Amino acid sequence: MPRITLCAPDSEKSCFACCPPIRPKGYEHIDYRNIIRRILRENTRAFDPSSKEIIPITGFSCWALGYVDDRYRQVGCLLHPARNRGKDLRYRVDYGQKCQRESCLEARRFMALSPSARLFWLGIAEGLDSFEYSSRRYNPLFRLLEWGVGLLEQIASTEKGNRVNSKTFFERYPFFLTHLMPRAHSYLVDSLVQHCGLAPLRDKEFVPRFEAFCTRLIQNLPSVTSSPTAPYTHCLDMDETLADFLRLALGMKKIEKGEALIIKQKVDQEMEAFIDQLP
Repeated sequence: MPRITLCAPDSEKSCFACCPPIRPKGYEHIDYRNIIRRILRENTRAFDPSSKEIIPITGFSCWALGYVDDRYRQVGCLLHPARNRGKDLRYRVDYGQKCQRESCLEARRFMALSPSARLFWLGIAEGLDSFEYSSRRYNPLFRLLEWGVGLLEQIASTEKGNRVNSKTFFERYPFFLTHLMPRAHSYLVDSLVQHCGLAPLRDKEFVPRFEAFCTRLIQNLPSVTSSPTAPYTHCLDMDETLADFLRLALGMKKIEKGEALIIKQKVDQEMEAFIDQLP
């Protein structure tokens, strides 16, 4: 069985959001679908796999991005080793090393899931084409993966044997329609699920209550002014979700570990009090 990746999940679609490796912030291919479709066809037809010529990328379009299947559904790198019997030809765009390194957080988290969990979560993207699948606006899987491997693995295990699509999943778990930033709040949600299981995430009425709690918690936590020599928060030897909460929810880019642990203690106390009040 071929390895299932976020980049190439099946024969109907692929993700090409990371190409080219240098692009404007917020850029999405789907906004220029008709133009890019034409460019992809032209690139595919013009590609010469036997050539060794180096042609640097100009602008925000790569001449080596094209269709990698006969039906013109999957979009990918024509220079990738998977297309060239294991030989990496990406040096030809003069961005080779950057192309090789390109890997989004969501793709890495997807690969950390069990094979069965990967199949479950791909149901969320069922019916999307490559342009929609590559879009963070159209593909909810990108945002869901930001909640973390542990939570997604637990949901997939609980739903074992059940097939879901985007509609049925969000009906079953309305919590994930929240406006809360996943990475900024995953520490709190993980704590909630650890104590209460998945039931709150299925309760539509719970969502505004939890959102209000998060807002109050963040507003009421004591401010910390860390030394300029303090380590960067994401470099601290601690749980990644806690570091993300400190950095993204509280805006603490630098903090001493001792200060971080004091905040953690306060947050944990507030979470316990909130959970105790739940029906």
